[in-house]
Amino acid sequence: MNLIEVSQVGKTFYKGFNKYPILNQINFFVEKGEFVVLRGENGAGKTTLLNLILGILQPSEGEVKLMGLSPQESSAKTSVGVVVQETNVPPNLKVKELVQLVCSYYPNSQTVSAILKKVGLEDKSEAWVSKLAGGQKQRLYFALALVGNPELLILDEPTKSLDAKGYELFWQEIRRYREQGVTILMITHSQSDLKELSQLATRYVTLHPLDEAPPEGQVSQAESITSQEEILVKLENQEKPQTEIVIHPQNAAFIFIQQMWVEIIQLLRTPLFLLGIILFACCITVFPFQGEVAKQALLSFSVLILLTITIERLGKRVSVERAEGWLKLLRVTPLPPVIYIAAKLVTTLLICAITITLIMVLGVWRLKIETDIGQLLLIFLSLVLGVIPFAVFGLALSYLTQPKSYDSIAGLSIPIGLASCGALPLTHPHFLEDVVAFSPFYHYRELTLWAAGLSYDQHLSLHLLWLLWAGGVFGLMAVWAYKRDSVIQ
Repeated sequence: MNLIEVSQVGKTFYKGFNKYPILNQINFFVEKGEFVVLRGENGAGKTTLLNLILGILQPSEGEVKLMGLSPQESSAKTSVGVVVQETNVPPNLKVKELVQLVCSYYPNSQTVSAILKKVGLEDKSEAWVSKLAGGQKQRLYFALALVGNPELLILDEPTKSLDAKGYELFWQEIRRYREQGVTILMITHSQSDLKELSQLATRYVTLHPLDEAPPEGQVSQAESITSQEEILVKLENQEKPQTEIVIHPQNAAFIFIQQMWVEIIQLLRTPLFLLGIILFACCITVFPFQGEVAKQALLSFSVLILLTITIERLGKRVSVERAEGWLKLLRVTPLPPVIYIAAKLVTTLLICAITITLIMVLGVWRLKIETDIGQLLLIFLSLVLGVIPFAVFGLALSYLTQPKSYDSIAGLSIPIGLASCGALPLTHPHFLEDVVAFSPFYHYRELTLWAAGLSYDQHLSLHLLWLLWAGGVFGLMAVWAYKRDSVIQ
């Protein structure tokens, strides 16, 4: 039974108008119970092949299956543990908080204390991730690969940067997992790993660079290993593995709660951002308006600050996670992209709700706005709920643009949105008046005017439907872009 199936797979990267083929017609399979070592020169495409197996990349041609499913499906990874290169973790989390978060993604996870003990980090549970030394951080990555009691381990240079203690603990755990019949696929260039591999590996596979591949193809299969027969006999004497792959169901509600908790923790640990939002909201106290004009000013100011939070702050945060490698690590876990996006969105709406509450309290007190509690609640709901499509737009934009260019692109979207919301009279050329009607910003503005009891165009149902439609379209864009992250590709 194959846990990994790569059939006639090719992968080509594009840069401008140039094509760079890396893999061509690759056939590669890993059966249950094997320990396969994938070898090859730097640049041969080994990491690219692993990224295809894990669903981080999509093949240009051919088909990849992981645990019998498409690797794009989160459920395919519930029994898979992974160590990949070029990843990172949020620096403002503690070790135990990070491990607990990743444990929540797996339906059959181990306890945090048990995992940290396996990698020798039990005394670092309260340490900040950013304070770990290089070898300790590599141990942490190995710990994250073990949290779900994996049936399959995929390891890309797992001993790189390990200190002596970490190296000893790593191979101790690998030997234990081999005794349990766990399947392992490993890439390593370390000469010190060869002694251990000679006693554990069942098969070597060499991946040749495309321009140096022999006539039979890029993959050279199954070199003999002296201990292979002994290992196979040992596995046969153990309890027989299951004859079919079992996919354990996930607890989506529990994953969402844990994801939300970590988002809030990280938010509270960025006091400068929170202070900036509070000071920005307090600017309402210096507005020289009264009466209906004051109400209009409060709405406009609220819309501006909410668009800044949802597009600038939310999208920027996701861009940073992409650039630093946290998103890549999340994508090799069973975390469903919808839950990741939903947690980001709800956290942002929580910030918006608190900010609008502060603005309204200060506005009623300082600007002497005369209104009742019912209308204030209606204004609050229209502002916070109406901004959801723009929060989703910020997420989609953060995935569709390069992190380095996000600030400039997002910075332009806000003034463009405000200009297209219909607040400015556009009479020349005349087609601009029609274009405004297609802008979600226009429908958001009209919704807030209705909630405040001010003059609007009397098409409330149309505005609500348009905002729902825009939110759905932006949501589909965000999920699609999350799965096809251009930074990783």
